[in-house]
Amino acid sequence: MKTKLQILHIEDSAEDSELVTRILSDNGFPGDVTRVETRSEVFDAMENGRFDLILSDFRLPGFDGMRALEIAHALKPETPFIFVSGTIGEETAIESLRNGATDYVLKDRLTRLVPAVKRALAEAEERAMCRQLQQRLREAGRLEAISTLSNGIAHDFNNILTIILGHASLLPMEQGNAQRVQEISRTISDAACRGSEIVQQLLAFARKSDGHVAPTDLNRYIHAHLNALKEKLPDRVDLVFEPMPNLPKVLIDAHQLDRILDNLVANSVDAMANGGRIVVSTSTATAGDVPELLPEFAAEHYVCLRVEDNGRGIDADTRQHVFEPFFTTKERGRGTGLGLPVVYGLMQAHHGYVDVKSEIGRGTSISLYFPVPNSINIPPAPLSHQADPALSGTETILIVEDEADVRFFLETVLRTHNYAVHSAADVEEAIEVFTHHRDEISLVFSDVGLPKVDGISLGLKLRELKPHLPIVLASGYPTKDFRERINQLGAQAFLPKPYNTQDILRTVRRVLTEATRLHLSA
Repeated sequence: MKTKLQILHIEDSAEDSELVTRILSDNGFPGDVTRVETRSEVFDAMENGRFDLILSDFRLPGFDGMRALEIAHALKPETPFIFVSGTIGEETAIESLRNGATDYVLKDRLTRLVPAVKRALAEAEERAMCRQLQQRLREAGRLEAISTLSNGIAHDFNNILTIILGHASLLPMEQGNAQRVQEISRTISDAACRGSEIVQQLLAFARKSDGHVAPTDLNRYIHAHLNALKEKLPDRVDLVFEPMPNLPKVLIDAHQLDRILDNLVANSVDAMANGGRIVVSTSTATAGDVPELLPEFAAEHYVCLRVEDNGRGIDADTRQHVFEPFFTTKERGRGTGLGLPVVYGLMQAHHGYVDVKSEIGRGTSISLYFPVPNSINIPPAPLSHQADPALSGTETILIVEDEADVRFFLETVLRTHNYAVHSAADVEEAIEVFTHHRDEISLVFSDVGLPKVDGISLGLKLRELKPHLPIVLASGYPTKDFRERINQLGAQAFLPKPYNTQDILRTVRRVLTEATRLHLSA
């Protein structure tokens, strides 16, 4: 135990406080005592001081001990609180214990003070040890999850990089064989797409990927998507859709809903090695219908999308881990372990909830709850990539990209399609180049994540020099904040990384064509 206790004594009698202090000190509990007696003094002491023990009389000037207990619960919830009073009755004392007091001692029975303090301090120490243990367990859990995540990423990306590096080394050997060069290039491109998909899944799990939600008739959309899915399913699997008619519309990102359905159906198929039945259904639910294990509700009404199968089911221990990234019970190579974590992340992004029910031998039921908005507010649609048959041009483009290899790729693509190109690695260089070539530059293609100052801020600076300058922005990390700032800037297009040659050429050509049309009509 500490040499000296820090004690807050809420007591209007200095003599009583001194008596209590002396009794504690004589019995092995010496302390530095701060005596207060008014409501404002109690607030100030608890807000600014650190105490091991709070003692309080029941009747105080201007307020009573119950109010002091309320203040202590709000500001010092872990500190033991003992009433030491000559006026507290038995019923009031019992009520105080129900309200959170640790104990009570009558002033005419101060022999109980030392045992009460000893017990209160021991319980407080035990609670502190439990909190430390819980914190360590949480930290250990986080470390284990990070380890699983890191191992999963390392495994998948090492395989992907092996494919890319290995096939890249084959290109010089096959340079005389055009067909083999195309096959190798296609393999490299496919591997890169696999890596991109894993990144998108990780962002979805972390709820960092930004999408476009719109009011959606869930039944109509699911019906169309499941028809496409049925063609890919094994003959042994029967996929059935049971929609509830007249569902209210919900705000959903259609692309992300595709991913949710694909993951859930794929999991069900894997759980039915000998075939079986998958039932996808929709229904309505109120907040009270949603299982209690889910977080606090954000809406009164929900639309429920449920995917049920009669597969092998999930045991109780495995159910505790199903939302952990890269946790999988499948054989190596048959899954990344990102399916349900991605579903969880995407549902969080939709302000919805996931409930998993399963038993070994009795199948699995996964229910997704989408909140029904009180009013439909349609966010602005993302800028689309419209195809244009004429992908070449003679305009001058400023590329701003800090990654040298990406900058070289952009320069090569645009120059081989007859564009004149200037390039810069950061905002300072970009402004210098733009200052010298302002009149000839027709478009700026900039990454968002530039060192020191980002590409959105660069766009604002360049618009000060040339107000109607067309701007195309790109990023591998398109957060919601980025989207909002890009909309404020009024950029003509946004390209998520990784992008390919066709993405670049179509976007640049479309933006330049629209800029020319607007200029002629002005």
